[in-house]
Amino acid sequence: MANSPITLFSLFFVTIGVFIVFRYVFKRKKTDKKLLASPFPEAWKTILSEKVLYYRNLPGDKKKEFEKRALGFIAHKKISGVDVEIDDTDKLLVAASAVIPMFAFPAYDFPNVGEVLLYPNSFDSKFRTEEKGLDQRNILGMIGDGFMNGIVILSKPDLEAAYNGTRHRNNVGIHEFVHLIDKADGAVDGVPEILFQHSYTLPWIKEIRKEMLKIEKGKSDINPYALTNNAEFLSVASEYFFDNPDKLKRRHPELYSILTKIYKQQPDKII
Repeated sequence: MANSPITLFSLFFVTIGVFIVFRYVFKRKKTDKKLLASPFPEAWKTILSEKVLYYRNLPGDKKKEFEKRALGFIAHKKISGVDVEIDDTDKLLVAASAVIPMFAFPAYDFPNVGEVLLYPNSFDSKFRTEEKGLDQRNILGMIGDGFMNGIVILSKPDLEAAYNGTRHRNNVGIHEFVHLIDKADGAVDGVPEILFQHSYTLPWIKEIRKEMLKIEKGKSDINPYALTNNAEFLSVASEYFFDNPDKLKRRHPELYSILTKIYKQQPDKII
């Protein structure tokens, strides 16, 4: 039976689509190899030292490892601005947000991320940043789902504010990349199985409940957004853990102790 015009038409567009994808992937691979073969720029080291306290306080050999991981992220992931110009600093801050929580897991390269989009400011649930018609422009970051799967969206000014070379308890970049770590096992539930030993699960859930009760009673300095659900608690606590570990350890020693086991890091030893 002869092919129908509709079938031929569909086949044509499928072929074109495959060709476009092939060209894109091939081009990306060439770009990756060129960037990865280059030494880490001195200017980039300066940016990291000035902006990223975690990097600044690493010993020399660990700094080189951080640089290698950041370079690899930038080489393999697309980082774009939406209605805003971005530069090397922005790309490095995005990369730092990915490297920091997984620094003890050098083989992990965020396979569930293809692109990071930086917005000119916070946005609403429909990804709008303009003033008119917003349902509440209060989102600083988001990991995509559905047709947006594999995409991370971050507010550029809020990302930059998190990396000004000083200590914080809030970091939108780390927050969203922790969600991605959590999502790697298929469920964003606050129990990232790629990090967890089975024995940690019950103590972790108990710790979440205990800290949530303190937040509800106004007896905790942890961001109340952590009360949303277990997944948000993990991301909020992780921001605090990596950006102000001394303070977290002093005020929430049991929470700090569990997070050191989960991430296999003691950031208070370097910061």
